[in-house]
Amino acid sequence: MRRAKKTVRSWKQAQALLEQWRRDLANINVELKRPRVIDVVPIDFVSGELVERDFTNADVTVRRSSGAILVIDNYEIAAISDGKKRFEPV
Repeated sequence: MRRAKKTVRSWKQAQALLEQWRRDLANINVELKRPRVIDVVPIDFVSGELVERDFTNADVTVRRSSGAILVIDNYEIAAISDGKKRFEPV
């Protein structure tokens, strides 16, 4: 019998899940309502750190395997999943 995936619906409940994925450096899939990127953040390829940037308006930031960091508005996210747990904001 297959176990159902756990689905989280609110941002408040998702904070712990998102933090766990960040600590574990988990590979996640992000599904967007409309497939467009809000902003791409440059990084210093020598140190791997972000180039100075103001993230006061950033809702979700995701680092791609290439090293680029994507900035996505909350309302654009349809779902985020690591294959075991899924976050679908209401």
